Amino acid sequence: MSDHIDNTDKIIFVEVARGLAALRRRPALVVHGCCHYCDEPLAPALLFCDADCRDDYDKEQAAKARAGRPG
Repeated sequence: MSDHIDNTDKIIFVEVARGLAALRRRPALVVHGCCHYCDEPLAPALLFCDADCRDDYDKEQAAKARAGRPG
């Protein structure tokens, strides 16, 4: 029985490692004074004006990735 659990643990570890590697390869956003989604002016060091813009940006990027288009 423990063999099945050990195998499952290995599969989970590989999937988590693959996901982390994909995140590390993704280019980081650069602060440029405007929201990356709606272009509203922002205070320094912010990427998005609110959580809605951040979430919408993430959804849009995920859709582009599924479609095979560059972000």
